[in-house]
Amino acid sequence: MADKTKRSWFGRTVLAAVMPMAAQAQTVQDGMAAFEQGDYTHALELLLPLAEQGDAEAQCQVGRLYYRGGDGVPQSFDDSVAWAKKSAEQNNPCGLNSLGVSYRFGQGVDPDAKTAFDYFTRAAAQGFDKAQFSLGNMHELGEGTAQSDAEARAWYRKAAEQGNAMGQYRLGILLLEGRGGEAAPEEAQQLLRASAEQGLADAQYSLGWMANHGVGVKQDHGQALEWYRLAAEQGYAPAQINLGNLYAEGLGTSQDDEKAVGWYYEAARNGVPAAQVNMGKHYALGRGVQQDFDEAMVWYQQAAEYGEPVAYLNVGLLYENGQGRPADPAEAARWYRAAAERGEPRSLAKLAHFYAEGISVTPDPVTAWALQDTAMAYDRDGALDAPEERLMQMGQQLAPQQKGEAKALAQSWQNGEELVLP
Repeated sequence: MADKTKRSWFGRTVLAAVMPMAAQAQTVQDGMAAFEQGDYTHALELLLPLAEQGDAEAQCQVGRLYYRGGDGVPQSFDDSVAWAKKSAEQNNPCGLNSLGVSYRFGQGVDPDAKTAFDYFTRAAAQGFDKAQFSLGNMHELGEGTAQSDAEARAWYRKAAEQGNAMGQYRLGILLLEGRGGEAAPEEAQQLLRASAEQGLADAQYSLGWMANHGVGVKQDHGQALEWYRLAAEQGYAPAQINLGNLYAEGLGTSQDDEKAVGWYYEAARNGVPAAQVNMGKHYALGRGVQQDFDEAMVWYQQAAEYGEPVAYLNVGLLYENGQGRPADPAEAARWYRAAAERGEPRSLAKLAHFYAEGISVTPDPVTAWALQDTAMAYDRDGALDAPEERLMQMGQQLAPQQKGEAKALAQSWQNGEELVLP
């Protein structure tokens, strides 16, 4: 075949030279297609020989395969960086961007935000949308450069105009919140919708939140339900718990405790303390599940391990009320104190009652008044029952000097001093 090529006329010689290049380009595309389909082993088989021959795009994609790992390809940040460097040496934007990612997050190299920023800048100058997004993100967070929401907007917009879902999402959030310039809720919604329609769970959740709360759009719980569902089905935990809340409250849909519990469970499995608390509440009340105080305790304690104040409160309630275990006011007080130290207003009010009545503690009217006053100061949602009346009743037990002591004590706690109880 080689001899025939040498004897061929000029036009055929040119054709023979062009065809291998076209075939090579097609093979890179095939390798990238296999990569996107999750067939990493086949992608590596197609791309590695081309990378070894010096194809800059193939080198970048091989680096990306080692970066992710899986499907028979071992994850290796060292190999990822090595191939990205070969690609970047040819000024390939994909390779430059990959090195930016490695330096930003310290994977295969020591973390260096400034170096990452420089690599992203070189890639972005060639119109690489992922690098444009990263520059926007670094400006937003102040990594490797001065913090600037205006600069973040500008770079996010460049990425968004190329259809980059993350660029559309972050630009939408900045426009919605009026960061880096004037708020533009209509454009924000359009950008978030474009991102959500590409399947980005963050954007789907944001649209659900906007519809749920009537921010930038007309309040519509039904729309919120649908957007939350799309994100929840991708395992997005905040959407899962909010979807559970809509079913629990019957907003945008018929009230359904079983579905609520199902979505709370998914969020709880993903480590969301508020969802674990909600699981505990449903077991304690027997809503959507058979009432089981022991199971409620398990869920509350899981949330408490994350430091969730409401979880401490609810464990205290189980002990105070003797639900699933003998009543134990002293143990209840211990849990209430843990919640009170985290600013939970109902626990502060519970402790105020304990100190006023001498329940498992020595009666102390000064401490009781200070706790009740602090509970009222921290109560943002109106969760306390007749708080002013209770404070007035506690004040009637105080002498003028004690009243001054109680106010000073309450003020010290509300100013951030450690909650110290007798």
